[in-house]
Amino acid sequence: MRKPVSEFVTAAACALFLLASLALGSSGCGKEERDYSKDLLAAATALSEEESAHALVNAAVSPLEGESGMAVSVQGDAWIDLREPALEARFTVLGMEISLRYTQGHAYLKVGGNWYSLSAEGMGVSEKLPSSLMGVVKALPELLSASVSVDYLGERKVGSFDCAELEVYPDFKSLSEVEQVGRLAEDLGLTPEELQEILSGSNLEMRVCIQKGKPVIRQVYVAADVSLSSFNEELGLGLLPEKGRLELTAEFPEYGVEVAVEAPPEARPFKGL
Repeated sequence: MRKPVSEFVTAAACALFLLASLALGSSGCGKEERDYSKDLLAAATALSEEESAHALVNAAVSPLEGESGMAVSVQGDAWIDLREPALEARFTVLGMEISLRYTQGHAYLKVGGNWYSLSAEGMGVSEKLPSSLMGVVKALPELLSASVSVDYLGERKVGSFDCAELEVYPDFKSLSEVEQVGRLAEDLGLTPEELQEILSGSNLEMRVCIQKGKPVIRQVYVAADVSLSSFNEELGLGLLPEKGRLELTAEFPEYGVEVAVEAPPEARPFKGL
């Protein structure tokens, strides 16, 4: 396995489950005895027709017990075109304002007023990875109808929306056997069995909040144990722990938003922060 891949895979997996969680809608909050598994399939089918979303993102990495390194948090907005795919995002990291763009198979990072091009090869992944992730989204009806169970946790407020909160339990073995997941694993430089093993050992937690009365996801929480050594190396930070706990919360105030992403006219090769 190429060195960066094992460290990159959990971030890609979080993206996968973040996209997957958009499908966990229901026709209403209901009561605790409601069979939410039936709502999964209907909402997954609806998501496969979704075009775009606006996300408010909060992420944090903290060292696992016995690990050195500092805790790091990230906050910002992301606008995602699920058809292309394409992405426009603006974040604050360690007091720095950072922008990220993905369009036409290329990723770009803006730091300190300058745009940089990010190489898929440099990150140890395939340029086909974003398209593979979108393929998994299109296959959500098949994935979620057989491989996910949920527990109802109660009601909570997300922004101005009243929601039901669910605990989500993916079945990694079933997921790894789906054709589109096999393609994703290949683009990560892994076999489906290796992907399953990594995900099974990541201590993954996932919760989603569903708006009352509509099949709409308003918040997603994903947490996993991750290895970050190659991210330190590729980004030139040297600050992150070798192993940490990644926690990601994304709120979705809008769907069907306009997403216009253009490649920056001048972008230098990225050589680290």
